[in-house]
Amino acid sequence: MATPADLDRIARALPGVSVGKYWDDPAAYLMEGRGLRGGRGLANKRSPRRDEGTFDPATGDPFTDLVVVQTATPEAREEALASFTPHVFTIPHFARSNAVLAHLDSISRDDLAALLELAWESKQR
Repeated sequence: MATPADLDRIARALPGVSVGKYWDDPAAYLMEGRGLRGGRGLANKRSPRRDEGTFDPATGDPFTDLVVVQTATPEAREEALASFTPHVFTIPHFARSNAVLAHLDSISRDDLAALLELAWESKQR
């Protein structure tokens, strides 16, 4: 299973990616030669919230292991959903974006790396 440290390590290994914060959570940005605030989001750890699909229905507790991965196109989003189900999913909150969510507690390190690479590659086109 992947950890926040794996997320950081994998993101830092991608060309042109810098890490920082999104709100107060760890985040990775594709920099394209701009300052951190000008970078495009690639992935960020998500603070626990009670949006539809982001809490355990058995306990009502928000998941604490979610990461948001930003793909660049609807096609890349659909590829991520098809390739990494059930560990990668979406929620109504992201209905108009190309973002997907992943459970770090259940996705393998290899699948997390492949998911981040897919998102990174989609932003290169």
